[in-house]
Amino acid sequence: PKPKTKHHNIDLISTMMTMINNMLATCALMGLVLGEVTAFSSQHHGARTGAAKTSQLMMSSSSSQSRRDILSNAASVAAVGLSALVLDPSKAVAFKPGPPTAQSAANKSAESYQGVYSDPNHPEGYRVIMASGKGATMTLSDGVEKDAPEGTEEKTYKNIPVAIKEGSNELSFDFSFKGGPKGVVGILSNDKQSITFPDGNMWKKNANEYDGIYKVTNYPNGYRIIRKFKSTKTITEVNNTGNPKDSKFIMGQHGSLFSIPTAAFTFYDYTGHETCTEKLCRSCEAVCKDELVGQFSLQESNTVFSYGTITFPDKTIWTRI
Repeated sequence: PKPKTKHHNIDLISTMMTMINNMLATCALMGLVLGEVTAFSSQHHGARTGAAKTSQLMMSSSSSQSRRDILSNAASVAAVGLSALVLDPSKAVAFKPGPPTAQSAANKSAESYQGVYSDPNHPEGYRVIMASGKGATMTLSDGVEKDAPEGTEEKTYKNIPVAIKEGSNELSFDFSFKGGPKGVVGILSNDKQSITFPDGNMWKKNANEYDGIYKVTNYPNGYRIIRKFKSTKTITEVNNTGNPKDSKFIMGQHGSLFSIPTAAFTFYDYTGHETCTEKLCRSCEAVCKDELVGQFSLQESNTVFSYGTITFPDKTIWTRI
């Protein structure tokens, strides 16, 4: 046999380095995903047992050595992710998402003109367009301008008819209810993400990523309309029957939208009854609150949480339409 050449050894080392890079990148990604899955899983367990709480109290009073161990472990995880890039930055492609799942693709293709729209001419307002019969109806508010006199109240117009031309992307609006023209034709974009008007104004749909109209698994005639209120706070119209008269509005708040693979959304006063935690000590007060936390996903390749959904611990799913 021919002796091994220097080039052969270089190729062998290169192959080994590639394998190490892939292993490190995989470990780093698994760490991120497991962290998110653990966070979601913890919500399913409800109230913790007394033993678990005792364990938490013991952990909180642990020695500084334990804290150093925790920090050391965290640093090790960070080092794994960093080393994958230091060895070869080109290996960052290992973090690219996979192909869309069948359910995510179906959810995305089913999205229509329905949704929450923002109008650049009225940045403090919103427009909600929802299918109704052969056409649609719109709820419109221009909000309260920032320079409006103190005490100015927001005006909201409901059940405004919108005509839809069958087989086309044309929607016809009547703005006479607020002194505007009738028969204004807007063109829905091919990707169904905006409506453009003759004067060049364009309404953008679901501008805040989570904005939208959602159908609910356990209420086939119901819906949820989520839109931004202020900062990370949201306002949601909850309707279980499909009749607008049965709607109630609740406040909520969302976590970081950069979270992977989901972002936590909390809805307050949703269930109508409070859940109280057990007291941690005799003099402590139990914490009682009515809130529901779901996981919002826009990851098309996520095999657990499909695109355009909010999933709750009881397996209820809201799917954006």
